[in-house]
Amino acid sequence: MKICSICKELLSFNDFNKNKWYKKDGLSTHCKECRKKADFKYGNTEKGSLSIIYLSIVRKIKNPRYINFSEEEKDKHRCHMTKEQFLKKWEQHVLKHGYKCALSGEEIVFKRTSHKDSVKSNAVSVDRLNPKIGYTEDNIIFVSSKINNMKGAVTKELCLAILKAHEEKGL
Repeated sequence: MKICSICKELLSFNDFNKNKWYKKDGLSTHCKECRKKADFKYGNTEKGSLSIIYLSIVRKIKNPRYINFSEEEKDKHRCHMTKEQFLKKWEQHVLKHGYKCALSGEEIVFKRTSHKDSVKSNAVSVDRLNPKIGYTEDNIIFVSSKINNMKGAVTKELCLAILKAHEEKGL
């Protein structure tokens, strides 16, 4: 049995994550439930949300679905930026657009959602302008999850065809 350093409850050792740095018993000082709450709270902050997004981009090609991809194909999904460069790109976005989607102008928020809910969410998301290139400073913009999902279903060629049809109709 062990006392959680956050909620102060006496809990089973199974209620704590392993932590090799904590030499006394090899377990974290706070319980799994308190860790989960702290992680969720952090993920809903600007810094936390951006850190989670960056880590998910960096770890993306380690996902089993990319195992059989060639290195050339993996490069299309690889992050070619440091975390500092990524955060600097965000700062530049805020100076230019504020806390708004670069494409729609809608407010973007720092709120964790399930993948299912993210398709209609204004949570901050990162879009690659050219899907044939990985995540680089010149190839990413910050948009809402909702816009990123919509954009993913449309090619540049389709956008040009839509614009051409509008021009032909005088719209």
